[in-house]
Amino acid sequence: MEFRVPGAVAVVAEDGLPVPLGPATRRSLLAALLLRPNAPVGVERPTEALWDEDPPRHARTVLQAHVSRLRALFAEHGAPAHGVELRTQGQTYALCLPAALLDAHRFEELLARARARAEREPAGAAALLREGLARA
Repeated sequence: MEFRVPGAVAVVAEDGLPVPLGPATRRSLLAALLLRPNAPVGVERPTEALWDEDPPRHARTVLQAHVSRLRALFAEHGAPAHGVELRTQGQTYALCLPAALLDAHRFEELLARARARAEREPAGAAALLREGLARA
């Protein structure tokens, strides 16, 4: 399982196929959670991400429905086996996942490795950068 943030927000299952996330509002919710992985995100942040400054009257109920559907989608695609859990903690949500499952984290690791190699091994550094960009 892989979570992709740069570009279109996506989840890729273990078989390499994209997980059908559904409407744009659900992808926006996922993006808001992926911006702060493993950290509580107050309900106001995803509410703003989904509806800007004009949320519907029952925004909390709609948000809970999207969270519930994301949980079901993750479970259908083996998220628990990968250490992925979407938690509700009071007035917050937290998408808990190993950093290695988030493409942005992997890119940052490759970038750091490339910087460390740049002076002594420019070709190796360039290869790491190409790998990171290919995954982004």
